Amino acid sequence: MKSSFTWTDLAVLTGSTIFAVMTYSFDTKEKLPFTDKYWVMESSTIIPAIDVDMDGKADTDIRVMLEDCERDDAEMFKSGGKIMKHDGKNRCDEEEELVTESGTWTYDAATRQLTSKHYETSKPQTVVIKEVNAGKMTVQYSFKSAKGNHTITAVYKLK
Repeated sequence: MKSSFTWTDLAVLTGSTIFAVMTYSFDTKEKLPFTDKYWVMESSTIIPAIDVDMDGKADTDIRVMLEDCERDDAEMFKSGGKIMKHDGKNRCDEEEELVTESGTWTYDAATRQLTSKHYETSKPQTVVIKEVNAGKMTVQYSFKSAKGNHTITAVYKLK
């Protein structure tokens, strides 16, 4: 039996695949599993511990920097590249809007790096997404201090 698959078929199939890959590459923000959902930081670790709140004691959890009213705040990485902040039930200022646009973000799928630039900060921050599924996202951030290299691992849950 002679195959009906021809070079033309191969060219069409290859062209369709390339178009699909190009479409995905240019439109990944719409297809990423962490977009368009609110995420709340559930836990974090700092290894090795370092004094982040300047109280003279080494901290193992970045959340010591948060006020009680900020612990239920959530962020959404909108597919259009904007970050939305939801203040949660325990609001620090009842007069502020519940949901505000707080920055912009980009994602590099090859390196799994999520870079966010919040409007109230001067520098963007880049984290590596280690895991993301329907209800949990784990990210890591590494930095150097006078005490050495440190890694923060944060686990976010779906709001």
